[in-house]
Amino acid sequence: MKKSLLPVLLLSAGLFSACTMTGPSNLRVHEALLYGGSQERIVWVYGSLTGGPAGSLKLGGQTVDLRAQVEDVVAVPGTLSVDGKATFRQPTSSIAVPLNVTRLSNGSFEVVTPGGLSAVYYTDGQTWSKLSGLSGTVGASAVSGLQSAGQLTAEEAGVLSRALLGQGPLAVGVLVAVPAADAALAVEPKTSEYRRTALYVLPGVATVAAQLPQLPRPTPPAPQPTGARVNFTEVVSGSQSGVTEPTVTVAATSAAAVSLYGQAYARQTGAPAAPDPGTGTLVGVFLGQRSTGGYGVTVTSATASGDTLTLVAQVRAPGPGSITTQAITSPWTIVRVDGKYQNVRVVDGSGQPLR
Repeated sequence: MKKSLLPVLLLSAGLFSACTMTGPSNLRVHEALLYGGSQERIVWVYGSLTGGPAGSLKLGGQTVDLRAQVEDVVAVPGTLSVDGKATFRQPTSSIAVPLNVTRLSNGSFEVVTPGGLSAVYYTDGQTWSKLSGLSGTVGASAVSGLQSAGQLTAEEAGVLSRALLGQGPLAVGVLVAVPAADAALAVEPKTSEYRRTALYVLPGVATVAAQLPQLPRPTPPAPQPTGARVNFTEVVSGSQSGVTEPTVTVAATSAAAVSLYGQAYARQTGAPAAPDPGTGTLVGVFLGQRSTGGYGVTVTSATASGDTLTLVAQVRAPGPGSITTQAITSPWTIVRVDGKYQNVRVVDGSGQPLR
């Protein structure tokens, strides 16, 4: 009898060992689900490894390897690496656009949304603001990032905010509910906490001139002397034009200005009316098609030599490690310069033609 029981006992022990999960203690799972310009589910796994340097768990039906956290732009203190990466990633489903945001040159915003949002944040690529309302013309106040957005912790909001910087102007809407198509992941062993936050990323938020009273047009200025500096003002900019190749468009008349705005807003709704150039000239600088977000262009100076205007422009590109919006963009800017010009060249800071 003893001989017959021994193999059974050994087999039972082996089965028990094989079924034991080496998951972490104090297991918690937090999700940030990104929609719109960035379609990604980002999952942080919190916990402590016990009994060795590695562990495992089942996440969404997939067995993953857990180890000490790695260095990464979205790594958060207290979390574990998942299969060698800071977070577990999956694509999210496509949803209807829940908001449209336009920034006015006076610092306020025009917001259109059918509802379903609890807050809207905005970044110009360098700093963050939180809008004061969810509909109509609203103000904004400076914030440190996506703090208090949904169920994000302060650390999670911080890493997401930094990762989204440098991609030009964009808005982030906080959805009240996670879309039903992206159900919570099954986790084994069970978690003591499961947080979910859904965010809609709206890239290419345009800045338009606030409506100002019409003033009498001054007498046209005399042609600029050779090499003289020319006054210029950025009128509007964005990242969703209909221009696919690097292009410079000059508009010295009202009709040409309407055509220029048609190029700039070809892929957007709610385009503003084109301004009358008056005694000046509108110049549109189009970078052409780019494969992701994070690109932009800004005019930094203007000079005239005879009847030729030269604009110096700076091109922005996404930095390494940033969470870029995975959508084709076509960045652009429109400036108004004093005087009438037909010949316009655009160069970079070293004097080379802009590409």
